[in-house]
Amino acid sequence: MTSKSTSKQAIQGVIWTYLSYYSGKLLVFLSTIVLARLLSQDDFGVAGYALVVINSLNVLNDLGVGQALIYLKKDPKATDTAFWLSILISTTLFVLTWLAAPYAGSFFEDPRAVPVIRALSFNFPLRALGYMHDMLLRKKLSFKRKFVPDLSRSIAKGIFSIALAYLGYGAWSLIYGQLVGAAVASAVYWIMVPWRPKFFFDKGLAKNLLSYGLNIVAVSGLSVFLDNLDSLLIGKYIGAAALGVYTLAFRIPDMLVMQFNSLVSRVIFPFYAKMRDDENSLQRSFLYSTKYLTLITVPMGIGVVAVARPLVMTLFGDKWMEAIPVMQALSIYSVVVSLVHNAGDVYKAQGRPQILTRLTFFEGLILIPIVYYTIVVQGTIVAASWGRVIVAFALTSVSLYIAVRMLKISFADVFKAIAPASFAGIFMWLLVTLAISQLSETAYVLQLIVGILVGGLAYLGGIWILQKDLLLDGIKILRKAVVR
Repeated sequence: MTSKSTSKQAIQGVIWTYLSYYSGKLLVFLSTIVLARLLSQDDFGVAGYALVVINSLNVLNDLGVGQALIYLKKDPKATDTAFWLSILISTTLFVLTWLAAPYAGSFFEDPRAVPVIRALSFNFPLRALGYMHDMLLRKKLSFKRKFVPDLSRSIAKGIFSIALAYLGYGAWSLIYGQLVGAAVASAVYWIMVPWRPKFFFDKGLAKNLLSYGLNIVAVSGLSVFLDNLDSLLIGKYIGAAALGVYTLAFRIPDMLVMQFNSLVSRVIFPFYAKMRDDENSLQRSFLYSTKYLTLITVPMGIGVVAVARPLVMTLFGDKWMEAIPVMQALSIYSVVVSLVHNAGDVYKAQGRPQILTRLTFFEGLILIPIVYYTIVVQGTIVAASWGRVIVAFALTSVSLYIAVRMLKISFADVFKAIAPASFAGIFMWLLVTLAISQLSETAYVLQLIVGILVGGLAYLGGIWILQKDLLLDGIKILRKAVVR
């Protein structure tokens, strides 16, 4: 199989994973609109205490055992060992989180954080029950079959959260919705995947799984901590309401771009791992994938920047107006991060996750003082969000330099890959901004509709002018993915 056909297969996998994930995310987004009108900024902030703590610890849920299972050669006994090892790790993490919850409450200086953190810690063992089934689908590149469990999680979470919010459960509606969604997804994975764990545990296999997995966790753990550092400090120094605004502002760029980056990693890593010994194929696949991924992430992120005001005012209401500048900055941040996001999968596929460790330490050296200054000294969530943008530019530049050196490609090659989406995205932003400014006296919903229509046409037109073949090839890949 050629590198180009492999890349197309990977992109088709991304498309199915995207459809699977975002069908559910659309439901979650719709439920967020309802919840934003039912709940207060404070409710979102109190739930945010638990979410930021659990998200920070979630990377430890299996200590990288799942990714090790994908990387290592097929061995049925390894899957059984991985399952029980994952259950043991997640249960231990649940107990430790439960015991440590009062310390988190002291950190945030808000006793309401303790019970919500303890409740959401049940998420660890609930997700672990279906995690290896998920990994088996990824290892086999069976991305279509993930559609049902992913969608089931989102439907269950959205329905329960909205129902409980109507019944007056406040922040608890968000917590219980998360737990129900995790339980439903794990149950559906057991229905969809025929594999059943045997009562088998091999210490040698467990050591091999952890040996590879811990390298990934060392990177991911520090990275996740840094990703959540601003939320932790906002909750402590500015308060629950500010954390609620910041959390809501991050929802859309996170859903559209950041989570898409994560989905791409899940799909592309197994492909890169398969071609790790073929340098030429890896080079071409990296550039080919980068070209098509930025074709999607750039317009989504820049589009949110352009329509942020009418979007927030239409969907969430006046009480969330403070989220507008934060959402714009975080959308720019998400676009910058996406430009060479899949370089990390190249490092992992070549068995060199230590590069990610060093990059993450570099990020920490820049991020920690910037986040501290913007949040603790300046005390505004807008400054915190722009601090993220500065760090993203620095980290992306260094990551790009390393990727170019490792893959033995040129900066011109990378620029050529990302240029069509970047120039078309800027063109789109200019036209949308102009269109919305002409409608400043009209209803926000009209501004939003016009902005989306103008943005879509402007972006497609820009790509058509700059690189018509890229657009036609992308349509062909999408059609094949859906038909298959």
